[in-house]
Amino acid sequence: MNFNLIKIKDVLEIPEIANVHFFEFEKNYSTIEDSHPFCELVFSYAGTLGIVSENYTGKLRKGELLIHRAGERHALKSHKNKKTTVVIIGFKCHCEYLNVFSERPVKLSEREIKELARIVREGRNVFAPPYDVPLYDMKKKENQIWGSEQLLRSLLENFLVELVRNHAIRAEKSDDGAVLDFKCEEIVAYVDAHFAEKLVLDDLAFLFNTNRSAFCKSFKAFTGKTLVNYIADKKLEAFISLLSKTNLSLAEIASELGFESTAYLCRFFKKYTGKTPKEYRREIKENSVKGEK
Repeated sequence: MNFNLIKIKDVLEIPEIANVHFFEFEKNYSTIEDSHPFCELVFSYAGTLGIVSENYTGKLRKGELLIHRAGERHALKSHKNKKTTVVIIGFKCHCEYLNVFSERPVKLSEREIKELARIVREGRNVFAPPYDVPLYDMKKKENQIWGSEQLLRSLLENFLVELVRNHAIRAEKSDDGAVLDFKCEEIVAYVDAHFAEKLVLDDLAFLFNTNRSAFCKSFKAFTGKTLVNYIADKKLEAFISLLSKTNLSLAEIASELGFESTAYLCRFFKKYTGKTPKEYRREIKENSVKGEK
């Protein structure tokens, strides 16, 4: 049996990593304004940092992350009365979706912090100490654990992809004030891609980390339609296109659009158009002949 191999698209690649630091700034410590030809991730694990940069000036509080763009001038300062513990990772990456993280800090979830900690741990398998001095010329270990460099790169790429998914798109709120982890464009895009499959409301609510009520309210507010009506419209649109532009049989169209049977497909079409599929296809042919004349 022959299989088709699917080429996997990379949306974000990190060809080089400059450093992976985890250290504590002394009270009232400050850096000089600087820039470098790679991105710099800054995460406050404890304490508050003052950030001055071309795209953001303000505070970076405990649990928050900021990513300076390559070439962006920036400086930071720790609290005058408290020490600040930070993670700093320098890396090359040409992905425009990361730019939003240079404009405002984002609060990481516990899971994201754990993933960041794993990156720091793997960084220590790649780079030699010291890890608590903000140097840009860290040296690689001579005797690394097998696969450390690739794993470090993969962990960081995966972390950033998830970061874009979770934070680059503004979170919305339901009527009860609960923060939703999705944007309605994401839901609509998913439904548009899968409307011919069996879509179950509970499954969708689970996939987008919300509940039935919040999902339905958000979806209708965004599209002006209920999920059922939206899917019906998509199927009707696709059905009309297939009737008009192809010679597929009704059985083939029913299968392609996820209808249980040809009879159900015909009832669906007549409900929304007042015509049977055969009548509609005949009218198309008649109009086509008239147009040729």
